[in-house]
Amino acid sequence: MSQECVKDQERIVALVDMDCFYVQVFVRQQPELRGKPVAVLQYNDYTDGGSGAIAVSYEARALGVKRGMMKKDILAISPDVSLVVMPNNRKKADLSMFRSASSEVMAIFAKHATVFERASIDEAFIDITENVKKMVGLPISKDKLSRTYIAGFEGSREDQIARWSDHLAGVSHHSHDYKLTLGAVYVDMIRSQVLSETQFTCSAGIGFNKIVAKLAAGTHKPNAQTIITPDNIPALYQTINFTKIRNFGGKLGKAMQEELQIEWASELVKFSQGDLITRYGDKTGQWIYNIARGVDLEPVKHRSLVKHSACSKNFPQGIKLVSKLEKWVHDLSEELEERLSFELSDNKRIPTQFSTHMRLKEGGSTSVQMPLLKIDVDHIAASALKCINRKLTASEGRYSDVVYLLSISAGKFVPAPDKNNIFTMLKKRESEKSAENSSATNETLEEKEPDESSTIDQHPKQKLSGFFEKLKNDIPGPSSDNVAASDVGAEQETVSESPVTAVPVTNLKQEIKVNPWNTLSDDDQKIMLQSGAGTKSRCPVCSKSVLESKMSEHLDFHTALTLQRQIEAELKREESVSESPKRKLPQTKRTNKKQKVSDVPTKSIASFFKKA
Repeated sequence: MSQECVKDQERIVALVDMDCFYVQVFVRQQPELRGKPVAVLQYNDYTDGGSGAIAVSYEARALGVKRGMMKKDILAISPDVSLVVMPNNRKKADLSMFRSASSEVMAIFAKHATVFERASIDEAFIDITENVKKMVGLPISKDKLSRTYIAGFEGSREDQIARWSDHLAGVSHHSHDYKLTLGAVYVDMIRSQVLSETQFTCSAGIGFNKIVAKLAAGTHKPNAQTIITPDNIPALYQTINFTKIRNFGGKLGKAMQEELQIEWASELVKFSQGDLITRYGDKTGQWIYNIARGVDLEPVKHRSLVKHSACSKNFPQGIKLVSKLEKWVHDLSEELEERLSFELSDNKRIPTQFSTHMRLKEGGSTSVQMPLLKIDVDHIAASALKCINRKLTASEGRYSDVVYLLSISAGKFVPAPDKNNIFTMLKKRESEKSAENSSATNETLEEKEPDESSTIDQHPKQKLSGFFEKLKNDIPGPSSDNVAASDVGAEQETVSESPVTAVPVTNLKQEIKVNPWNTLSDDDQKIMLQSGAGTKSRCPVCSKSVLESKMSEHLDFHTALTLQRQIEAELKREESVSESPKRKLPQTKRTNKKQKVSDVPTKSIASFFKKA
């Protein structure tokens, strides 16, 4: 066994999964439903038997009710099933109360785990290796395992724990089985706290990596947990369809099922390493070989927040009318804007990438991506329509293909700049300029003699000059192929803004030793430095590799250039409609050979951006 595989089996990882989460949220809201069979419907639509069930309680499952069943079919099985309908907003399901409930649970997970990775709205991976190390030496009594099962063991829970306790009596406190059991005790404590603080039950799998923990978590539910050891992997795999293993449920799993003619996870082990590499390549073949033996080298990665925020709408009958699709684009944009505003206010982060995904009748599944420059309903809607128009053509009010699914999302979040950043300042100036234009479109600027005692800090425009001078040679403008498409099965296409050129700044000889445009707060800087000052990420706009600690500043640069283009365009329009030419500004003779930054004859952000 390789050294990596040995280290893999030294970890203690758990997957904690909420039991029928949507149902539990409704039950907490309506206590009279507790203990009764409940089904959650997506819509209260009586057409064709009503909408399907998206969640079913364990009591309803015992009666034969399953997810996806229509309302009329559920009531035909049992009229005693209580039906509740998802909250509705803009004619689609509103998940706000479920996200709020999820945040309560995730906060508890994060508090007790060394590393916490949110996997979905109702489940999370936690690495508790370091927590368990502090518990080594503690005795483990049977009552500490009152809600615990052992994967691969048969018989009642009591019989399984009795056999496991006898096994533990013969091993040292340094054995992995003992440490896994300590992990189970620790996870049971976390689950008890979740129940106490939120009234929600959850189940868990405790193993040595993410794959086996996930599989074990689903073997005993609800309100239970399962320990999986390396020795018990073969027995567990005999009971699990291999497509249930993470990453085998899509195209890869389907292709393997057809090519290898297998059904159960235990059948994977009969294929040699060389055979799998020959069939699927070095990386994928080696990964499949490892998974077949219960080895998963992927670590639990710290992620308490979602990677992206998405809003979608299915159209069972399809949509082809431009007006109807535009209406849904606006509704989805409003919903996405609300979520992104929440991310900004509560989590202090902003998205940098926008994506539109569609499922078409003729074109299949397709996606288009582009940079997201601001959190605004109109901007989001315009971006979505721009993406749609890259795939569909409109004629006489109808699109060229039928749309069955529309989804818009924003991702690649970065820390939000503070309130004094360049974006805020430029937007403020843009608003001020609009007000000025409404009162006087032909007003000219009068030059004031520069104050020789002025310093750089007293002139925001000189700070802006220094900012562009510092970055103009380091950051390329966006290009047509600068955003990498996401690794998804659907076709991906990238939309980019037009290339721009950095503003040329001359006669700037005074060095700015302190960067006045560092948009991160002190606390944000500390957090990012602790996470690795040398860590780099790829800019979603220009694809340049940038230090994470400088990413916010870097994105401000792109924002400034975008706003620059808007202001320049506005100035050109003003000049074209002006009835009389503006008076030229008088030229001031310099008596000092060394021209100072304060001598730049600009009086506003707009005039600074205006080309000579």
